[in-house]
Formats: sequence, C-alpha cells, structure tokens
Amino acid sequence: MDSGMGSNTNRITGFASGMNIDQTVSDLMRAERQPLIKMEQEQMQMQYKMEDYREMNREYRSFSTSIFDNMFMRSSLSAKQTTSTNESLVSASAASDAQSGTFTVSNVTQLAEAASVQSSSSITGGSDGNVDPEASLADQFDDYNEGSTIEFGITTYNENGEAEKKEFSFEGSDSLNDVLSEVNRSDAGVSAFYDQQTGNISVTRSETGVFNEGGNEMAFEGDFLTNQLNLNSFADTEYTGAQNAEFTLNGIETNRRSNTFTENGIEITLNGTSAENGNSASLQVSPDTEGIKETVMNFVDEYNSLIEKTNDKLSEERDREYPPLTDDQRSEMSDEEISNWEEKSQSGYLRSDDILSNATTSMRRSLYDTVDTGGSFNQLTQLGITTTSNYQDGGKLEVDEDQLEQAISEDAESVYQLFASDGENAEDKGLARRLREEVDKTVDNISERAGGPSTLDPSQFTIGREMNQMDDEISDFERRMTRTENRYYDQFTRMEQAIAEANQQAQQIQQQLGGMGMM
Repeated sequence: MDSGMGSNTNRITGFASGMNIDQTVSDLMRAERQPLIKMEQEQMQMQYKMEDYREMNREYRSFSTSIFDNMFMRSSLSAKQTTSTNESLVSASAASDAQSGTFTVSNVTQLAEAASVQSSSSITGGSDGNVDPEASLADQFDDYNEGSTIEFGITTYNENGEAEKKEFSFEGSDSLNDVLSEVNRSDAGVSAFYDQQTGNISVTRSETGVFNEGGNEMAFEGDFLTNQLNLNSFADTEYTGAQNAEFTLNGIETNRRSNTFTENGIEITLNGTSAENGNSASLQVSPDTEGIKETVMNFVDEYNSLIEKTNDKLSEERDREYPPLTDDQRSEMSDEEISNWEEKSQSGYLRSDDILSNATTSMRRSLYDTVDTGGSFNQLTQLGITTTSNYQDGGKLEVDEDQLEQAISEDAESVYQLFASDGENAEDKGLARRLREEVDKTVDNISERAGGPSTLDPSQFTIGREMNQMDDEISDFERRMTRTENRYYDQFTRMEQAIAEANQQAQQIQQQLGGMGMM
C-alpha cells in the first residue's frame, strides 16, 4: 500500500507556524488507517484458512488415490502365490483371479522350440569374396548397382495356420545390416542373423511351436534371399523344424506351442524335460496372505494418519491475541520473535470446522456398516479390525494381525469383496468404495470453500470471493484515506496561509507605528 496516499502539489511546510506539518499529518493518518490494518489482517487470516483447507484437501485426495490403487485392485488385495516342488522342471505365477488349488505337471518329453533355417552355403561378395555387412549391397553383389531396387518376401503362419506374407523393398545403396535390421524390426515374425565368421545367414521364427502342420514354418521369395543369401534349402542339414512342448497336466497328456502358457489364471513355465530334471512337479496356488495383509495394514495406517491429521486441525487452538503482523511490527522484531508469533498467528483456523467434522463422522460410518459379500465376512470387525479403545485417538483403527491372517487364509475372496465389492446398492458396496465416496465428497466440499490444486480463479470458491470483496473494500478505504490526507494538508495549508497573512499584517502595523514615532 502506498503510504503517501496520493499527492498534493500545493502542500507547504510549516514556515509560518513553525509546525512539522508532514509529521503532524502522518500522525493523524496513522490513527485514520487503523481500520485498514484490521482489514488487511482479516484478509491475511482468510489466506491462512484457505491454505489450511488446501493442505487437508491434498491429504484427502492422496488417500482417495491410494484407496483406488490398492483396495480396488485384485492384483493387490486378492493376490495369489505359487510354489513348485521342482523349479528346474516347471515354475509358475498366478494372477489374482486364479483359483487356489494344486496342479501337477509330469512327463515333460520335449520343450517347445522355434523353427530355424540357415543358408545352404556361405554367401560371398566384395572384391575378396567376403561380405562386408556395413558396405552397400551394390558393392558386395555383382547383380546390383546403387540404383537397384531389391524386393523379397517372407512368409510365416499365424495361430490358425494361415499363411502371412511380409514384403520388403531396399535400394542397392543399403547394406546387409540395413536389410537384417529392417527384417528384425518388422512384424514378419522372424529374427535374421549374419555370422561373419562362417559367412552364413540364419533365420529363426520369433515364436516357438508348430503353426504349419505338415509343412515348413517359413518360406522365402525373391532372388536376393534365395540366390544371394542362399536361403534356398529346407533339407535337414539347413532346416530345424519347430516342435511343441509335450507334457502331462493333471493326468492329461497335452501340448503347447510355447514353454510358457496360461492355464486357469496360472502362468506356467516349463524349464526342462523330465528326463533331465525329474519326472514331475506339483504347483500349489494359494492366497498371498502376507501380501494381502500388508495391503490391508497399509490401508489402516493411511486411514489412521488421515484421521490424526484431521483431528489435529479440529482441535488446534486459535490464539486471537496473535493477529497477523503488520510491516511496522515486523520491523521492530527479531526473526525468532517473528517465527514464534506467526506460528501462533497461523494456527487454529479449522478448529471445530464443519466440513472436517462431518468427514470424520461419515468415514467412520462407512467402515462399520455391513456389506453383503455373499461370503464368510460382511463386517470389518470379522477381520480383526476395530476402533481403538482410547477415545483420544478420535476413531483410529487397530488390527488383530492373527485374526486378519486367519480370515485371509479362510476366505480371501470374501475379504476382497468386503472392501471392493462394486454393487449398485449401498449395502452391496465394499467398505473401501463407500469410504472413497465420502472422502471424495470431502474433497469437493473443501474445493467449493477454498479451491482445489488447479483452481486459479478466486471467484470459483467461497473464500476467494470473500478475499476479492475484501480487496474491493481495501481499495475503497485507501481512496478515502487519500482524500482524508489531502484534506488535512489543505487545512494546514489554509492555516499556514492565515498565519502568514496575520504575521504580515502585524509587521505592517509595526512598521506604521514605527513611522509615527510610537515605537
């Protein structure tokens, strides 16, 4: 704020009266400005309250996100674990929707392998007969020049045994490495490699297993592949056929194209054959009790942390004897004194706040209503989760870990549904979903009153509108102060002029009396 409050070019100092007019007006204006100081302090208190609200809003938003990321996801709250009695033969991992139980894998007679083919003879080129994979094709092969267009096709087979052809086109200025890199990056379904030591090219299917029953898994077209790279023979000496993995699963002889496959939500990986690693292995799928318990415990910890922070704000003392400091007050205080003062000045603005009070009540209620899970558990207390007996905790939760572990082992699906069930009716919604709805309502209520993290326009929330109104009142008051200050100067100017005129008249009288010999 401009301490000058405007200007008056006709102002004069107290030459006639002997008064310090500027100091006198300054003293008078200091008293006049007291209401302005109160308004500025009130506006600063609005700012403090808004910042407190936004701090709590961040806490509630963070908790809402955590609920969604952890308590709604089967991957965290319904996780499964697997064990294998023979990891060298078979290993596995289970998705969260996999059924618990035991699977037996035995008699692994062969693993899945990919088909591959290599050139029937070493490829030759260049001046010394050796192909330089970095040099241009025109420099390596007599049939091409820099402007040549080199085209070829590679055929593979999809899961339905249908042929799929991928066509390629290159220039004579491209190198062999350019060709191989492009083939490998493409969706042709093969991997090509040049062994500079032997001068041979090999091409391997990207996927293991048999896709073309009774035939080769790959076919090549084009002079460049068949005549220049010598990929022209599928005899046993150049071609290795694909094979499926063959084994017995739960007593049923079966096969798979890949050594890793999914069965009933369980990803099974064959690591070796029975001849080399033992005949069989048992896979045990069960709830990841420790993992699920940790998720629930983390949820309780985060809930308790939010309750504690909320209760701290609701009970924080408001010391009205410490209003926001003015600039004049700051100039007379040390840094430590300012810090101590502001700590008291900025506290207690959410004491007994209605939004936060309603939030704690609604959150507690959402956790203790029953849920129709269709399973063993329909209430939080059945998992060993209860409110602490200490009333000073303000509704915090405590966990009987043994009871929680037992519940997870007994019916992990019911534990998941108790928290995350997505029913249409209130009684069918899981506790975490109900809780998140209440948390999100609190976020919305705070945002309406104090704005959210992305709110830039103060007119969009209550405190912002109040601060805007206070800005207008302060501006009006400052304009009045300018007029008042000018009025004081005008009054003192007239006083000075009157005194000067009186002094001049007195001087004239004295001169007249002196001329008459009366002095």
